[in-house]
Amino acid sequence: MDLSIYYPHGIPFWSDIDFISVNFINNENHEINIYFVKNKKIDKLACIILPFHRRKYRFPKNSLVAIFHHKNKSYNYVKLQDGWTYIYP
Repeated sequence: MDLSIYYPHGIPFWSDIDFISVNFINNENHEINIYFVKNKKIDKLACIILPFHRRKYRFPKNSLVAIFHHKNKSYNYVKLQDGWTYIYP
């Protein structure tokens, strides 16, 4: 097991679901909160990316997330794609 790979809050790594690999890079001096989106509404917190951190994650396939930026208090909705790197800002 690779200890550098993280999983969203509440989703155990041993789950019998298909996962995709994504990377997040936070170049801001504020944390970024990532929430799951369910039924077109923001749902549970998936993860927090700390300032100036890079994290490898395994999310469930077909995940739609909302990324909250503390700097401008806005959400961006993103359908995560396997193998992509998401860089903020």
